[in-house]
This record gives sequence, C-alpha cells and structure tokens, in this order.
Amino acid sequence: MTGKSPRKITSVDELLAVAHLNSIQHYEVSGRRFDGFERSDRTDRDLPKEGLAQVRLMQFFDGKVLAARARAEVHAEEGVLVADVAAFFQASEKLTVSPEIIAAFAKRVASPILRPYLREAVQSIAVKLGMDEVPLLAPLDHAGEEVLTLGPAT
Repeated sequence: MTGKSPRKITSVDELLAVAHLNSIQHYEVSGRRFDGFERSDRTDRDLPKEGLAQVRLMQFFDGKVLAARARAEVHAEEGVLVADVAAFFQASEKLTVSPEIIAAFAKRVASPILRPYLREAVQSIAVKLGMDEVPLLAPLDHAGEEVLTLGPAT
C-alpha cells in the first residue's frame, strides 16, 4: 500500500500555519459556595484558600486534530469555582509533530485563546452564586500552569 507519509512539523509557527482553530468546547463550569454547608461536609480540598487559582493546561494530538484544554480551579474565601475549556485545531493533512512543539503550541497559541473563556466562566459563576468578591484570573503566566500531555487511548 502506498500512502503519503505525514508532513513533519518542526516549529510552532509551522504548526500554526497548517492547524486552524475549529471549535471551542466547555467541559465544566461549576461553583460551590461554602456558607450553608457544615464544616463536616467539606473535605480538605474544599477548604477555602483565598486567592489561589490553579490552571492546568493539557494537550492531545492524533496526527490531524490538536486539542488544548485548560482547567482553572479558583479558591476564594466564599467558595470554589471551576472552569474547564478546550480548543480544537484541525489540520487538513496528517502531521508528525514532536511533543515539545505540541506543548509549546498549547502554551503560546491555545492558552491565550482559552484564557478569556476561563475568565468569563469563573466570573459568571461567581456572580450567579452571589459572591461578594468576584475572582479574576491573573494575567497569563505559564510559570504557574501545570502542563499535561495526553495521548490517544490505547
């Protein structure tokens, strides 16, 4: 069987030129106020840690589709808020891309696209929960982001 071998991508800019944003998908938008719950109903994970926001950036690549997913968990004095959003990029041909370039693409290209969706979800749920102070995610800072790479299911 003769088939065209996958195109080898050697930089983030080259990947950006061939993989186009196809869709945005929300996986979770949730929040929980702490008042109204007895102390025994909360786990250590749920204890308020005022001002703590953990953002995790994950990516998946199958040769044609690159998905970058960002999950923000914000702990405020009044509760915890979670936003989990993914951006899907589609290539028109099969590609070969190193894990390092995929991770760099997720940080440099996808994360700035996803950040406004995370901010909006966190702010929206805080308002709906009636929190006195609506948390804002800090400006983009990759140093605080945990990056995970997910592969295809085997």
